[in-house]
Formats: sequence, C-alpha cells, structure tokens
Amino acid sequence: MKSSWNFLKRKITSSDVAKRLIRGSFWSFTGTALGKLIVLLSGIICARILGKAAYGEFGMVRSTINMFVVVGFAGLGLTASKYISEYKAHQKERIGSIYLLTNGFAYLTGILVTLLVLFLAPFLAVNTLHAPNLITPIRIGAILLFVTVLDGAQNGTLSGFEDFKSIAINTFLGSVAESLLMILGGFLYGVTGAILGYGMGYIVLFVGNQFAIRRNFKQYGIAVNRTSFNQKDLRLLYTFSLPAMLSSLMITPIYWIVRSLLVRANGFSELAAYEAADQWKVIILFIPSAVSQVVLPILSSMVKTETKNFWKILNINMLLNGGIALCFSLLICLFSSPIMKMYGNDYSDPWPLIILALSTVLTAISGVIGLSISSRAKMWTGFGFNFLWGLMVVAFSFLFLKQGLGATGIALAILCSYAIHATLQLTYLKVTIKH
Repeated sequence: MKSSWNFLKRKITSSDVAKRLIRGSFWSFTGTALGKLIVLLSGIICARILGKAAYGEFGMVRSTINMFVVVGFAGLGLTASKYISEYKAHQKERIGSIYLLTNGFAYLTGILVTLLVLFLAPFLAVNTLHAPNLITPIRIGAILLFVTVLDGAQNGTLSGFEDFKSIAINTFLGSVAESLLMILGGFLYGVTGAILGYGMGYIVLFVGNQFAIRRNFKQYGIAVNRTSFNQKDLRLLYTFSLPAMLSSLMITPIYWIVRSLLVRANGFSELAAYEAADQWKVIILFIPSAVSQVVLPILSSMVKTETKNFWKILNINMLLNGGIALCFSLLICLFSSPIMKMYGNDYSDPWPLIILALSTVLTAISGVIGLSISSRAKMWTGFGFNFLWGLMVVAFSFLFLKQGLGATGIALAILCSYAIHATLQLTYLKVTIKH
C-alpha cells in the first residue's frame, strides 16, 4: 500500500499537468464548497421567512435575472479563459488585447441588457408571470444585473491565468455577503429585499476580482492600454463569443421557460417545491463544476499538441465528475424526505429532489465534454448540441406537465434531455478526435 502511494505521489509531482489540475481543483472546490454551503443555508432560512408562495416568486425573479446575465456577458468569460490560457506561455503581448475585447464588450452589453430588463419589467411581471407585484423586484434586479455581467468576464480572465485561488476567495466573500444581505432583506422588505441582498453579493465579487486581475497583470508584466488592442481579435466575437453566448442561451433561459410552464400549470407553490429541490442539485454539482472549471484553460494550453493528453484529461475528468456526482446524489436520495421537510411542512414530496439528484451525474459528464469541445474552439458545434438540448427539455417538460406530474415532471425532463445530450456530444468527440 505504501509503495503504491509513493508511486502515485511521484507520478503526480513529476507531471506539470497533474499538479495544475490538482492545484486548480483544490482552490475551485474550497471556495465553491464553502460559498454554496452558506448560500444553501441562507436559502432555507429565506424560504421560512418569506413563506412558500413568496419564496416561489423570489426564485422566479432570480431566474429571470440570471437569464439576462447569460445574454449580457455573451460568452465573454469563456473567450477570456480560453485565449488568455493559450497565449500566456508564448504570446503574452496578445493578452492585453483579449482583456480589452472581453472587458469592453462586457461593459457595453451590461448597459444594454440592464436597460432592456428595466424596460421589459412590466411585461415580464404582468403578461408572462401574471404577478404585477414583481415589477419592482425585477427592476431592482435589472440594476444589479450590470455588475453580474462584468463578473462573468472577470472570472474568465482569472481562469485564463489559472488563478483559481483568487476566484475561490472572492466567490466565498461574495457568497457570505449574498447570504447575510438576502436574509436581512427578506426579513425587512420581503421579496424585494431578498433580491436586493442577492445582488449585493455580486458587487463584493466584482471588487475582489478587479484587484486580483490587476495583480495578475503585474505578475506577468502585462501592460494594458489602448495600444494593446488588436483589431484582428474582433473576429473572436463571431467565431467564439457569439456561439458561446448562444450555447448559454440554451441553458439558463430554457430553465426560465420550464419554470414559467410550471407556474402556469401548477402555480407558485409547486415552483417553490422545484426551487427547493433545485438548490440541492446545485449543491451536488458544485464539486464537479469546480473541477471542470480547471479543464478549459489546461486543455486550451495544449490545443496544438498531440491528442493523447487531451483524451487522458477528458477521461479522468468524466470519471471523476460523474463519480462524485453519483456519490452525492445517492446520499441525497437516501435522505430526500427529511431534506425537503427542512423547508417546511408544505414540502412533502421527495420525488423532484430524487430525480434532480440523479440527473446531476449526466449533467456533470455533459459539462466536461462541452468544455472539451470549447477548448478545440468548436463553439458553433457546441451551440448546435445545446440548441438540441433546449428543444428536448422544453418538449419533455410540456409532455410531462400535460400528464399532471408538476415539479416531478420538470425533473424528469431534465434527466432525459441530459442523457441524450451527453451521449451525442461524446459520440461527436470520438468521431472527430482520434485517440
């Protein structure tokens, strides 16, 4: 046993890729784990403070804001992560141009999307959600939306530098601020106050990220000014950022659509049951997400080398992420009933939680495969897969809601769509990239 451990230790310490993967995964996991745990606990407290119907309204407003965040940063975080990691070893002079491109367009799209949500707030609240009382919470979220758009580009920049330690620390601090202020806001001002507290966490994250980015520029000796920008990099907005944005649009807004279908079919109380279960889905996925966050910059840095290491890292991460998700999902399934009852006596059905927990295995594997496609700059292909996923989850949701399955039907739709999504993506990689 001791000799096997020493052999494994020598293999890890002698491999630069292994050390980068472990170091990045450790910091991503640490910051995300603590942050998600705090947000989970605050969500339970907030649900009890607001009540079931109001907590469902809070979840709907938060989902609406998150949908426009995806539109806002337009794949700029992925663009920054891939190309900064690819250029930092041998073409550091190009990093300034990538940063100006992604950061500048983050500011531009942030302003435009914030104005759009402010304008659409009455329509979204009255015509789509049938809840006129949510106009003000949506407008407050729209103002805070600007900062969240910038956070996406910032995280991509830090990920490109593989500065996962700073991402972890800033994520933790932002989660603490979000949790405390969300509870306080919900207690004092209901749904409106909870949304305000939720958004303030992103402001803390923005400030921390800005300091970390400046520190990395100084460390790598990179000067960022107007002369750093290369107009040729504008093509990346079409070849990479645009399809990345469209791919993201097949995820968050799709969840908004199925939530809307659920509200129309079964009301906000059933949505609250789904929101409670969905929190645990996010918790299960936080470790796989932390590990997969490290995959894109590492795979991008070896994009021009042989494919042996590419497949090695991909297979390890699929097994690792899928295995972690499976272990946690089985544990959650075992305690599903008492977990749901923590939210209150009205949360008695454990099946949405059980099915969503099992779906995380496929979600985790699919996420790693998707990032591997991104590392090869095949973003339009990735968009095609996500577009198909979006069609499937909406179609399955509509079908299962027609059967009267409520929140359980939405969970089943997510499980089925991710099973097909992961299979198709992996088949594509096996055909196009030979072992």
